[in-house]
Amino acid sequence: MTLSDERRPRTVEHRSWVPGFGPGTITGTLGASAVIVSLLLPWQDGGIHPTNIPIAFLWDGATRSSDPSLLVFLVPLAVILIVGALVPIGATPRVIGAIGVLIVTGVFAYQLDRAIAAFPGTKLSDVLDTGFYVATIGGILAFVSAVLPTDAR
Repeated sequence: MTLSDERRPRTVEHRSWVPGFGPGTITGTLGASAVIVSLLLPWQDGGIHPTNIPIAFLWDGATRSSDPSLLVFLVPLAVILIVGALVPIGATPRVIGAIGVLIVTGVFAYQLDRAIAAFPGTKLSDVLDTGFYVATIGGILAFVSAVLPTDAR
């Protein structure tokens, strides 16, 4: 190393806390938005919204409970997805929120399928409604957003 090498200014690169608008951020925002919209749509045929689905249904398909609702899981997961979409290093929150949403929708579909098994000829797709599909798509988008670049640089 020569003396001239020591006098050169050093450049240190660091991540900025300014949000970027790359594919990961955009896809994460779409996923979070889809989960939020799904909270307002019916999840089950007959206009049954997440506010009417007891959280106990996820582990007991024959529950008679009515409180608390599925929103106890879905609202915090939506908040995690929003935070993950807004912060520059939000891939981890987006993965956690996405996995949570996909677990809730998967277990809900499983329990609903078991509940309708008593009715021959009824398919799961016959009783699921728009909100369920929007939440599932939102969870998938949020999960995919975690592997996409956050910044468009």
